Amino acid sequence: MATGVCAAAPWLALGGPAKAGTDRPLFVEKLLARFPAPESDHELCYRADVTIQILKVPLFRRRGVGGAVANVREYRKDSEHALGISFLAGSNPKEAGGVNRFGYIEEVVVEQQSVPREAAYFGVMTSSPEENFDSARRALGESGKKDAFYSAIDGYLKASESISTEAAFRSSGAYTWGSHPPLNELMKTALRDQGSKVKEKAEADARWEIPVTFLYAVARSLRQPHERNTLRYIYHGHEFELTTWEQSDPIAGKEFAERNLVASAGDVMRVEGRSKQLDDGKKAAFTLWKNTRDRSGLPLRFEFRPKSYLKLCFEADPSVKPPATASWRTSQQAPLGE
Repeated sequence: MATGVCAAAPWLALGGPAKAGTDRPLFVEKLLARFPAPESDHELCYRADVTIQILKVPLFRRRGVGGAVANVREYRKDSEHALGISFLAGSNPKEAGGVNRFGYIEEVVVEQQSVPREAAYFGVMTSSPEENFDSARRALGESGKKDAFYSAIDGYLKASESISTEAAFRSSGAYTWGSHPPLNELMKTALRDQGSKVKEKAEADARWEIPVTFLYAVARSLRQPHERNTLRYIYHGHEFELTTWEQSDPIAGKEFAERNLVASAGDVMRVEGRSKQLDDGKKAAFTLWKNTRDRSGLPLRFEFRPKSYLKLCFEADPSVKPPATASWRTSQQAPLGE
C-alpha cells in the first residue's frame, strides 16, 4: 500500500485535515452542497427487537427496545447523479433497562454514467465497550449518567485515494437516538475540543479504482438480479469484500403480506450478507429481507449480531415514527432526554 506525498495530496485540495480546519464542512456536506434538493426521498421506520443468548440458547427476548429510520435519496445535476443513504438507530432506555446506545451513518456516492466517481461518509455512535454478557449486564441503568463516550468518523473517497478522520470524545449522556443535537455539529465540536482523541489517515492504493462505501455496496447488491454478488468497499483506509446471496422465503413473505407490507408473498427474498476485512480477515454477517418490487432498496427486516451474545432485529413497522432529529440537517437544537 502506497502512502506519503501522493496519499496526502488530496488534503490540500479538500481543505486539509479536520483538526487543522475545524470549521470546514464535513465531506458529506461538501458533496451535497453541489446538488439541489433531492429528486426522491424514500424513508422507512423500524422497530428494534433484541435477543440475548449464551451458547445459542436464548435467555432473553424483548420487542420494541428501540427503533430506527433509514433514508435513500437521489440527487442530480447535469451529468452527475448522487445516491445518499442514511441510517439512524438506537435503544429506548425506558424499554431497554436503562441501556442507552445509538448510532448514525450517512453516505453520499457521486456517479457518472452509473459508475462511482466520489464518495463521502459520516458517522457518530455511542461507544459500546461491553464484550461479554456480564459487562453488558453492568450497563443496565446507565442512562442516568451525565456523560457518555462517543466515536465518529468523517471520510472521503475518490479513485485510488482514501481520506478519513476518526474522533473519540466525551459528550452528554442524555442524548438518545430520538433526541440529540445536529450530529454534524457534534462532530465539529469534538474536533475543536483538545480533549478529543483524533486520528487522521490518508491512504492511496491503485487497486481502489472505484470508490465504494458499505451501504452503497449493500444497496447495489440488492438491486442486482443475480443470486450471488461480490463487491469491494473502503472504510477508514481498509478494504473489505462484501458477498451477498439471496433466495425466496415464502414463510416470511406470507407474514409481510399479512401485514400489508408487500403485495404478494412471492415478492420477498431473504438475503445473506458476509463482509470480510481483507488485511486482517475479520468477518461480519447480516441477514435481510427485501421486497423485489421496491426499487428504493430499503429492507423489510434485517438482523445482525453486534456482539456474540446479542442479536438485533429491525422490523419495518408503520407505527414507528421518525424522530425530529433523524438527520443532521436539522438546524433546531433538540431537547435532551426522551
